[in-house]
Amino acid sequence: MDKTGLYLIYFIVYSLIMLVIGKNSLRGENTPRDYFICGKKVPLLFCVATFTGTWVSAITILSLTGSIYEDGLPVLFYSVIPWFFGAFLMGLAAGKLYETRAITVPEMLRERYGSRNLQMIGGIILICVYIFYLVAQYKGFGMIASELFDIPYPLAVLLVYLFILYTTLGGYRSVIRTDLMNLVFLLGSLFLVCFSLVGKAGGFAELYHRAALIEGLAHPGAVSPTEKGQMLHLFGGRFTPMNSLSMFWGWGLGLSANAQYIVRLMSAEDKKTARRVVPVSLGILALIYLFLIHIGLAMRVLVPAIPDPVSTDGIFIRLINHELYGPLSALFFFSVIGACISTANSQLLLVASSFAYDILRAAKKEELTGHQTVRIARYTVVAAGTLSMILTLNPPAFTLSYGGDIWGIVGIFMFPLLYLPLVRKGITVRGAWHCVITGALAAAITYPLYYAGVLKIHPALPSIICSSVALLAGSGRNPKNLLPEKRGDSDGG
Repeated sequence: MDKTGLYLIYFIVYSLIMLVIGKNSLRGENTPRDYFICGKKVPLLFCVATFTGTWVSAITILSLTGSIYEDGLPVLFYSVIPWFFGAFLMGLAAGKLYETRAITVPEMLRERYGSRNLQMIGGIILICVYIFYLVAQYKGFGMIASELFDIPYPLAVLLVYLFILYTTLGGYRSVIRTDLMNLVFLLGSLFLVCFSLVGKAGGFAELYHRAALIEGLAHPGAVSPTEKGQMLHLFGGRFTPMNSLSMFWGWGLGLSANAQYIVRLMSAEDKKTARRVVPVSLGILALIYLFLIHIGLAMRVLVPAIPDPVSTDGIFIRLINHELYGPLSALFFFSVIGACISTANSQLLLVASSFAYDILRAAKKEELTGHQTVRIARYTVVAAGTLSMILTLNPPAFTLSYGGDIWGIVGIFMFPLLYLPLVRKGITVRGAWHCVITGALAAAITYPLYYAGVLKIHPALPSIICSSVALLAGSGRNPKNLLPEKRGDSDGG
């Protein structure tokens, strides 16, 4: 059987499984609490599966693995290590994050600061962040489907659009079920492909020996040639110490305050479960990255140079489908497609909750019923998914950097608002508004300077410092400025 026929069989089987899960999840779910967080009744297995499944995305597999192929291990300080550090911070605060009565992160801000308007601003920030971040997931699926079925990229993007909409319309219950299936699929395929490629390279010891000798351009379009020994260094190529360490403020603090992970803790069936989600997930993620790192190194050892120019995000697809094609290629490609869907449907659901619950419901004087809120959320899924699909027709070239920049925006606004009140008493709603305004001004200045090449560090670093200082300074030391949960809603500054 030719490759296209084999890919088509996998696609049909995968689609049927997704259809069954989606159909079963569309029943019920008439209250926001059920639709967005399954009524805070999710057991540990599903919490871990959806936390891990949401984490492993197109950026993780395509862009990270492609970067390892081009530059080696230096990419770990740019992305993986900040990710794990951010998750560690979240794990420390897991108990406090779970205790909230809120069902969304923006509502958590309202609960903490007593401001309905702050909840709405939080919803707007998350909508903007996730619509643009969804582009990376659409791109990953689109690139793979286009290569596998030899169809135009826009048509491939339309396929992922339909998959993501279908699995999201069923709400959080549909998301966690598909995440569990996709995670099992991914772990199995990563294990098989990793040991297959490492075996072809001569085993782990030989792999590292040969990787240390690699030098030259990975392909004609690479940013810089690989120097001998660089594949196993801490820094090198485009991943300089300043660039990588400052990215901690984008990827690291952005992840620690990221709603798509915090919601996984909020939905847990009890506080003990919430506290266990992060450490158990990080154990599974460490195994996943162990596989991905060795897949990237093995690809470079087995194919030291690709003769044609190729984007970093496209290296993995090119090699697995051509130079390193084998019986496991189809299995691996569809596990990556599953990873794209697992990340995208959770983010699209957060966009829906942000609009229907945190903006529209909070803004109306006559509160929407639960049924109305869920119906509007489903309409929002379609609208936001369509907008992201349109943006994906002109995607970013290097999604690993693109994702860090977007997560930096999350860190600028959400990290101070969520974490500083946990370590300092007396944070007030006035300070929160100072944080939001200062963070917006700082981002408006630093991001353009960064993209113009004037600012040599990641813009999240100075911007998060500015928004954090503004939160503390705006709160002041007035003992009358009590934490808002002891008062009613207050929208003053």
